[in-house]
Amino acid sequence: MSDHSATPLPALNGRRVHLRPFSAADITPAYIGWLNDPETVRFSNQRFVQHTRETSERYYTSFAGSANHFVSIRLTVDPGGDDRAVGTLTAFCSPSHGTVDIGILIGERRVWGQGVGLDAFKTLVDWWVGQPGIRKVTAGTLRLNTGMVRVAERAGMHLEAVRRGQELVEGQPVDMLYFARFTYPTA
Repeated sequence: MSDHSATPLPALNGRRVHLRPFSAADITPAYIGWLNDPETVRFSNQRFVQHTRETSERYYTSFAGSANHFVSIRLTVDPGGDDRAVGTLTAFCSPSHGTVDIGILIGERRVWGQGVGLDAFKTLVDWWVGQPGIRKVTAGTLRLNTGMVRVAERAGMHLEAVRRGQELVEGQPVDMLYFARFTYPTA
């Protein structure tokens, strides 16, 4: 099994986004604002946490020395232009099992519904699928998060499991859906 902690995630380019490792400089007031925006984290367990610079720095440093990756999603404006952060991705890797679980947060509401999240997610999933020793890429989301359900499906993932009524959203039980994409045909 490959040791993905030894090699940092390279910069990756999608159609509309540039993905690069998240850095301490990315912990900006805008980023912390995304984490504290009830609409942005409506379907995330981040909705139960009040985020600060300190909590954000602690989370960022938790990736150091691990096989996991924290990624900044940058919106590419034009070839000679500026790029702006619009969200983040996480990739929690288990080299011993050959699996990677990916999560995404699109914090900038102005890009919601424009395919930016799909481009970022698919770019990272496709990269992991091509890595030696990785046999399966996964993601989970609440059934209510129809945007994320579509993103997972359009990234070539298939519904693998459902945990009925797993979490509460606004006091109502909601199913948790688990998606997977194998890097080789399964029986």
